[in-house]
Amino acid sequence: MKKILYILSIMITFSSCNFLDTETYDYLNEDNIYHDEKSCMAGLAGIYDVLGANGCYGQMLWADLDAGTDILVYNREFGKDYINTYNYNYNNTDNSLKTAWIALYEGINRANDYIDAVSNRSNEECGGSKNKAMFLGEAKALRAIYYMNLVAFWGEVPLRTSATKDLSTQLLKKSPQQDIYEQIISDLEAAESGCLKATELNTPGRISQTAVQALLARAYMWQSGYPVYANTWDKALEYARKVRDSQIHHLYPASNGVNGYQAYFINMCSNNYDLSVRESMIEVEFYGNGQTQTNEAGRLGLYIGVTQQYTSEDVPYAYGLYDATKYLFRLYESGDARQWWNIADYKYVNNGGVVTEEPRTTAEKQKEDGNAAKWRAKYIPERPLSRNNSSINFPIIRYADVLLMIAECANEVNNGPTQEAIEAINQVRRRANASTVELGDFDYNSFKKFCFEERTRELCFEVPRRMELRRHGATFFKNQINILKDQSLNEQNKMIGYELTSVKAVPAINFAPKHIYYPIPQVELNTNPICGQTENW
Repeated sequence: MKKILYILSIMITFSSCNFLDTETYDYLNEDNIYHDEKSCMAGLAGIYDVLGANGCYGQMLWADLDAGTDILVYNREFGKDYINTYNYNYNNTDNSLKTAWIALYEGINRANDYIDAVSNRSNEECGGSKNKAMFLGEAKALRAIYYMNLVAFWGEVPLRTSATKDLSTQLLKKSPQQDIYEQIISDLEAAESGCLKATELNTPGRISQTAVQALLARAYMWQSGYPVYANTWDKALEYARKVRDSQIHHLYPASNGVNGYQAYFINMCSNNYDLSVRESMIEVEFYGNGQTQTNEAGRLGLYIGVTQQYTSEDVPYAYGLYDATKYLFRLYESGDARQWWNIADYKYVNNGGVVTEEPRTTAEKQKEDGNAAKWRAKYIPERPLSRNNSSINFPIIRYADVLLMIAECANEVNNGPTQEAIEAINQVRRRANASTVELGDFDYNSFKKFCFEERTRELCFEVPRRMELRRHGATFFKNQINILKDQSLNEQNKMIGYELTSVKAVPAINFAPKHIYYPIPQVELNTNPICGQTENW
């Protein structure tokens, strides 16, 4: 069978947006490729390429599919009917679901095809045994990432580990989540020894050995929660410790008077990567503004960002379609540097045709929500700027997440917090200028709750929120979504959620138990009728 081979040149330098530079070649017979190091590297880049697709981290995974939760809401009355996944008003023909599903399985199919082919090549054809192990390791890790996203949003899905070449190989029932996790873990464990160290790769756009270990920690932690309850917290802790003990990755420090958390995201938006820190462990790389010959741009800073919809040559246009919620705002203590970074403390104003940045007023801030501003288009270096394209990278996993996994997993393994757990969480909090905590402040249940809240404060809009909620149980998931319409008052006599007439309350109004997972798209059922639909759909 003939396949499209995406040949991409590989450049490993200090920039974070230079791994992929796309050239598309004609149809090639798969038997005649992957016989030298260059083509093996090009095929691997083709698997990476899907990460940046609109159905993946280009937009869908962090916007359309993961909004409408307790921390991220659509902020406009007009246009709300176009984002049915946000409104919990969708079925299995929804285009966002279709787009994401096709993209994720495209990545899996490319990985399957590549793994099958390269496994049958000699060491010499791959440029040596080390290269062959590296190629296969990264391909398996990528397959694991695509499956982790499928589990995060759909739960049970068809488990394909060989290339789908025709309709006969398309037919497959969806697998239990435990089986999918076993494949994810198997792929990552195989990848651990083959992938190079981050100090050899010198780019966050490729998967390193420690990145694999961090993903293993995440996979073991995820499957320890609902609905699998595998109780592999000890394995998650083991792999998170491996990352920490490598001393390769660190939290980004304060820089030029800017808090380290804020400085990290400024650098990300500016396409800078610090090889002495390496907080980012895997980034989906984007570059360009979509107006150049190549188009590997994303949407960060534009769809999630600070609203700026005036015409200006000097100030970036940004839709800013999503707001952080009151719930997220109230999780931060006063002085936590993350609060007014993840929630915009400024706005854009048109003064006589000149667009300027101005602080939000005290009254505006007292509304306790606002644009989700973790990624800010004003730092994008490309000019001219674009309404629909951004070069800002997306962090799949970073070192702060590893520290918070150590804290949560240590609590589970020891049935209560340990000094190791306290120190891990305090590292994250000290960086944010938040108050530190002590071992005597918690028991098992209170520290579990604190870990969940700290992960929310630190990792909002990065780690799939639906998975963060679901792994704590179906009831917990429902209760967190219901916060959006909660009409009760807090201790300051302020409403917890939103008025029922507000678009921000709609997700909770429409939510039903079946919505903890997405339905299998009709496009899959059309070609794979034995698959079976998601439970309750």
